[in-house]
Amino acid sequence: MDRRLKLLVLCLFLLVIAIIGLGTYYRISSAPEDVLLLPEGNLLLYGDLQPIHLLDHDNAKAGRPDPDRLNPEYRAFVEQTGIQFERDLGSIAISQRFPQAEVNTESSAIFTGTFDSTRLRNYLQKISATSESYADKTVFSIPHEGNIVRAAILDARTVAITNMESGEPLRGIIDKFRNPSLAGHGPYLLQTYHRHVPAASLAWLIYRAPPHSGPVNLLGGASVGFLENTVSVASVRYSGALAVKAEVFTLDESSAKNLAESAGTFLALYRTAGGSTRHTGADQDVKAAIDSIEIQQKGNSAVFTATVSQGFLRKVVPEVQSATGAGHQP
Repeated sequence: MDRRLKLLVLCLFLLVIAIIGLGTYYRISSAPEDVLLLPEGNLLLYGDLQPIHLLDHDNAKAGRPDPDRLNPEYRAFVEQTGIQFERDLGSIAISQRFPQAEVNTESSAIFTGTFDSTRLRNYLQKISATSESYADKTVFSIPHEGNIVRAAILDARTVAITNMESGEPLRGIIDKFRNPSLAGHGPYLLQTYHRHVPAASLAWLIYRAPPHSGPVNLLGGASVGFLENTVSVASVRYSGALAVKAEVFTLDESSAKNLAESAGTFLALYRTAGGSTRHTGADQDVKAAIDSIEIQQKGNSAVFTATVSQGFLRKVVPEVQSATGAGHQP
């Protein structure tokens, strides 16, 4: 083969590889389509739950909790729909308008997974007070703790739910699902801050804390009032271990420096206290995760990173699944 022809073939081959690589990178770094459908909010959260189902694959009962230990309301849901969240839920996307509210956070959620749409439709019809047709979807209105929860089955793998006072947010989700061009680039927080989410993240959260918002309980009752007037981007990636990253964007570099220094001081005190009270046999996976935490300032943001081992995950995930199935309604 002529030398110039060989060079041309090689160049074309490299070009094809580059195009495939760029396409793959764009796909894994772009925002999930479900999040694009969500209405505006001060909190956006997305989680790909499928890898979690694989963490306990050696357990013959993974995703199959003992029915006798399930919360009665959840057990009734499982029996009537055939859906077990810890087994069948694939991903979840959430938008909350007022995450700092103690009662009504005004939330919208989109769930994807494996389910029998006919059985789910019958269940929703049974528990709903009213139902109406919008476009080609059925919207079920379900009274719940003083609010009206609205639900719609978008397709064989996707369900949308809102607890807004108005039915307009759910109708907006349906419109954008039927015509993706209406979704555009998604909510403002997604457009502005998703670029800070590392590619291939399994879960991420974007939270905008308004000024003078007061304490906010985001993580199991932990107050994050110190985040007032900031935007936080947190994410987790998995590659043999879980890489956790949180970047807090403040108004200026001085605020970011103060936040990073305060967090660093607290972490140092915590490590010192932990070292003085640590007893023989303490969990080394927990210690390693705490020791891996790093804090640094980058311009007007404070960046927190940590690494969680696979051993730690294998201990935590079954406990969370068991607690969810036994004592809580998902």
